[in-house]
Amino acid sequence: MILAFCSKSYMVQIILIVKTFFKIMCYVVPPIIIIATIIGFTKPVIDGKEEDLKESGKLLVRRLIAGLLIMFIPTIINFVFTSLVDGSDVEFLACFESASKEKVASLKEKEKNEEELKKKAQEVEDKKILEEAYKKEQKQKNNQKKMFEEQKKKREEEKRRQQQQQQQGGGLPGSSELVSTSKPGVSIKSFNASGGSIKYWEITPTNVKSNLPLIIFLHGSGETGSVNGVGRLPIVSYVANQWDRENKPFIFLAPVASSHGWGDKVRLVKGLIDSTVSQYNVDTSHIIITGMSMGGYGTWTMLSHYGSFFSAAVPMSGCSSSYGPNNMTGLPIRAIVGGRESGTKECMANLVKKINNAGGNARLDVKEGATHGTIQPYYKSEELFNWMLSQ
Repeated sequence: MILAFCSKSYMVQIILIVKTFFKIMCYVVPPIIIIATIIGFTKPVIDGKEEDLKESGKLLVRRLIAGLLIMFIPTIINFVFTSLVDGSDVEFLACFESASKEKVASLKEKEKNEEELKKKAQEVEDKKILEEAYKKEQKQKNNQKKMFEEQKKKREEEKRRQQQQQQQGGGLPGSSELVSTSKPGVSIKSFNASGGSIKYWEITPTNVKSNLPLIIFLHGSGETGSVNGVGRLPIVSYVANQWDRENKPFIFLAPVASSHGWGDKVRLVKGLIDSTVSQYNVDTSHIIITGMSMGGYGTWTMLSHYGSFFSAAVPMSGCSSSYGPNNMTGLPIRAIVGGRESGTKECMANLVKKINNAGGNARLDVKEGATHGTIQPYYKSEELFNWMLSQ
């Protein structure tokens, strides 16, 4: 490698090799000659032969002279070789002398650098392997997380579907019969079930079509047991006489409680709703429930049992601190209360807040100046019915 480094001809390289050989011999041969001479000189002394001692002395002198001459051979050879090569070859010889030491150091440095490069390459390879293993592990974790989320979503969807199926039933099975008819599309009927019966007002367009929305109204305590009393309420008279039922059609039900309270009648009311849905092929994505006073309590109660069944709810002036947001977060709720109904207003405001904090969609409309006895006329509002039908 040194010869290649100095970049000279093969002739010069051969001369250099010969020179190196003789140089080595000149360092090795003289010590051998001197040692052999000393041994040859001491032997006659030991044997006591004086004639041999003289010859050995002469031989010793000759060998010492020969050894000294041999030691000068490199200088002689160097002079001869210098005369055989040109100036550039002399430079080559000098190059070789210096390059030998430099090359050794260079080779050591190169070897060190190669080791460092190999070590760095191994570190990079190890890092790459670790990164690939980490990526693979993260991918597996992400896949497991995705699979878990998909399974969770399927379970939630299945649970929701089962709840909807339960809520689409859940009412007492029964049948309706016509009690009386006061005008086209306005009827008083009776729903009879194994667990009881209930009379109700039914208002429909004169030309009933399928896939219509359904609105259910629950009356207050003052109309308990009174079919005619319910029929005179603002919301019932508004739907029957003022609402454009032909161009903005929907099915309207107003059941009449035979005793105080709606809490023990939720299954009966739900059975009436299920029967009406089947009879008229109602649009189940647009079923709205509303109620006033005792009917406001009843509306909250129906939501707590069948919240996801309804598309919207409008409880008016009825509330209890026992209600929670369960089953009430999946539909828009518009609670209406009079500004002068202090206790009820505070209760409804707290309940609306609970629903919204749980992720629901509820709002409170406070009708300033209205009392519990003057709030019902707000049902005679086209804006309110348009809102209910748009949900």
